[in-house]
Amino acid sequence: MRRHFFLRFFSMLIFGLAVLNPSIAVAETKIIFEEDGIWSRPISDEEMCVSRYQESPFELNLIADCVITGSSLAGYITALVLKMTLDLPDFGGNIYDSSVIAPIDKWAMRPYNKVLDDLGTVTCALDMALVPLTVYGGEFLMRNLPKKDGIAVSVMYLESVLLSQTIKDFMKISLLRARPYMYFPGYDATAIKYHDFEFSMPSGHTMNAFMSAAFMTYTFCAYYPESKWRLPVIATSYAIALGTGALRMASGNHFFTDVLAGAGIGTACGLLIPFVHSFFGGLNKSLAGKTGNMDVEFTALPNGLNVSMRF
Repeated sequence: MRRHFFLRFFSMLIFGLAVLNPSIAVAETKIIFEEDGIWSRPISDEEMCVSRYQESPFELNLIADCVITGSSLAGYITALVLKMTLDLPDFGGNIYDSSVIAPIDKWAMRPYNKVLDDLGTVTCALDMALVPLTVYGGEFLMRNLPKKDGIAVSVMYLESVLLSQTIKDFMKISLLRARPYMYFPGYDATAIKYHDFEFSMPSGHTMNAFMSAAFMTYTFCAYYPESKWRLPVIATSYAIALGTGALRMASGNHFFTDVLAGAGIGTACGLLIPFVHSFFGGLNKSLAGKTGNMDVEFTALPNGLNVSMRF
């Protein structure tokens, strides 16, 4: 009897401490990955993807995603065709007059620098590819990110890229702004040949980098709201994005307002697509509830196919 009394007493004491300070109860909690995972390791509750114990923060919707992807892809292809077929103004051969440039842009104007140009392309690629692949690829391999959510992240990211690329290309061919290096000797001769010299607004590299940074910030915080890696992921993504924008100005490719516009539009694209998909869960549930009692039967006939539905 006395032993059972002490066991109950200590159990109640531990329970009371856990109520007063929940961190005591969860500090040592570990979840072990399935044995068939590519990598198996212990993981705390704080690092666990929320989709493993509750509804996913993002959902795909077949119709809506087909519309988003299809329209963005069609717009992107249309913009590419227009860039190749439009009769764009040719370079007259004389260096442009910088006196017409507003002060907000004039301070950042630089002559062309190929090394910094290439470096800006590298940092943009790091933000667009290496960061998302490292973060979500690693989580997927360790089975912390469910397969369904891995597909959702991939689709949302593709839609964000297509949307930003479409907006960027249509703005470039509509605004036709000469790049800053056209106001200095030693401009990029290749850009003259392919009319890239007049596609300054907005900065595509900056737009893509900030799109990726915003996308990673939104989705990672939604999937891992308690993770200690939130700040490193956000800081790394935006540090690379800011570096990309700075390099695009230092290389003579863009004005300050080009970079500013690219950063704003890219951020909007990176936030918009995940934000829209956060509502698809409720939409899918609503559709499932309306069609939950519906039976569809397909019958092959000699002259066609018969479809019957019962509610």
